[in-house]
Amino acid sequence: MNSVPEILGKDLILRRIQLSDIEDRFKIGRHHEFVHMCGGESLLKPEFPDKSVWVNWYESNKDTEYSWIIEKNGHCIGSAGFHHISTADNSATYRIGIFDPLYQSKGVGTEVTKLLLKYGFEQMKWHRIDLRVLEYNLRGIRCYEKCGFKKDGMLRENAFVEGKYYSDIVMSILDYEYFTKLE
Repeated sequence: MNSVPEILGKDLILRRIQLSDIEDRFKIGRHHEFVHMCGGESLLKPEFPDKSVWVNWYESNKDTEYSWIIEKNGHCIGSAGFHHISTADNSATYRIGIFDPLYQSKGVGTEVTKLLLKYGFEQMKWHRIDLRVLEYNLRGIRCYEKCGFKKDGMLRENAFVEGKYYSDIVMSILDYEYFTKLE
């Protein structure tokens, strides 16, 4: 069972996935920009798929550890979390996605990232949190830099998206960088 703690932001909540999120995802649909920023082939699929897609999404995520739904105004607008958690290396990889285009470029990603960095470094006591972001996701890169991530390098042309190769930028933040940023 997914046992992530509820985390309260200024005007959003990070919480476990719940059945009502299926309806929220269905109403939001699949938007080209979100899918493109995640490296998906959005042009080949319908923008508003059948509700069964979101039922499957719920089923595949309901027991995922270290995964939160971003709730704003009582509705699911995105998700964020950690994966590739290594106890040997004391590290994790971060991910975030704002599904609802009404909440993109509104500071939600920055707030969520800061809340989950706090959780990762202060609660989990991880040493390193990293991520990969497609080179053309300038909004994401700005958010991560604002939150203290630094560029580690680039995975050259490792993503084939909508008929073209793109590079991923690898970014990370270390525990002492996070704590120094708080001072």
